[in-house]
Amino acid sequence: MNKIINTNRRVFNSVVVGSGLSLLGLQPTDSQAQSLAGTEVVMATFGGTIEQFVRAEIIPPFEKATGIKIKLVIGTALTNYAKILAARSKPEIDVYWSNELTHAAGKQQGVFEKIDTRVFKHSADVIDISRDPDGIGTGVYIIATGLQYNSKAFKDAGIPTPTSWNDLWDPRLKGKVALYSFDVAYSQDLLVIMTKLAGGNEKDIRPGLEKLKTLKASGNLTAFATSPAELDNMLVQGQAWITVNGSPRAYILKDKGAPIDFAFPKEGAGFFTNYFEVIKNSPNQQAAQVLVNFMSSPEIQLIIAKGVVAAPVNKKVIVPESLRGKIPSGDEQMNRLIKIDRYEMNRQLDNWAELWRRELEARR
Repeated sequence: MNKIINTNRRVFNSVVVGSGLSLLGLQPTDSQAQSLAGTEVVMATFGGTIEQFVRAEIIPPFEKATGIKIKLVIGTALTNYAKILAARSKPEIDVYWSNELTHAAGKQQGVFEKIDTRVFKHSADVIDISRDPDGIGTGVYIIATGLQYNSKAFKDAGIPTPTSWNDLWDPRLKGKVALYSFDVAYSQDLLVIMTKLAGGNEKDIRPGLEKLKTLKASGNLTAFATSPAELDNMLVQGQAWITVNGSPRAYILKDKGAPIDFAFPKEGAGFFTNYFEVIKNSPNQQAAQVLVNFMSSPEIQLIIAKGVVAAPVNKKVIVPESLRGKIPSGDEQMNRLIKIDRYEMNRQLDNWAELWRRELEARR
């Protein structure tokens, strides 16, 4: 990420100097811009590399272009959402970087505001798959859930590059498949993906669970990691050769020189996105809308795509060669992504967790 940040800083400087407020759909003399200067917008986002990225690449050009200050609240999607719910009568957060589950929950609980199309100048440029049908929130990026594997271990064992979800059941992978525990979103998504591939849906995930139980019974699945760091270490060290993960996790390791790669299953990878949300009745509504618009501009979307290794949601972004093959792209691949009904998932998640832990991990 540091390498990406250093490379992108020149791009941001040119954006601010060359484009200024045009990214925001504002002119320097616009009364709206003048009235917002000096205000502070509070954004809840993730820690780690995302926080570093926002502090280095988003805050400086945004503040220079608008005069609006950004204050960050750092946490996970769930902990930040809990803060929003706890303060819903007097919101302290203006913009929230959500995931699909908290986006669905927030819509149901009425804590998110609609995107103001008078401010949001990039609405027509957002790709369809990343649009909220009710105009609440807008996509950040799109990543794929697929197969992360140790390419050296596969090559040394004479195993071809994986191309299908069914490759997890390859008998040559006995004792070499690891998954996240159910507390990590990618295993939650895997349960639904396996169910859908078996002809079922989110209302009854028994088909997917039974399929995964055969993976364990085969002897291939032998470990459950409780965190991304733990799973990364298992793959890099060769304790496990293959897992199910989000595409950025694989490419971050690969870019550091680890023998790790990623495969998009031919049946379709899982669809996963995040959203920018404006919090209803937050103290800085107008500034929040301006920030969301800024984050959705083609210039910023390109930097986010490079930094996260994810597909941009603004169709005007020209994807660089360095990202081709690493991110979902083109109508054909986008249409094959397996989407999940997050509303039904929210309703069922506690029950799914109990079934997974009791029947797959054999613990209560």
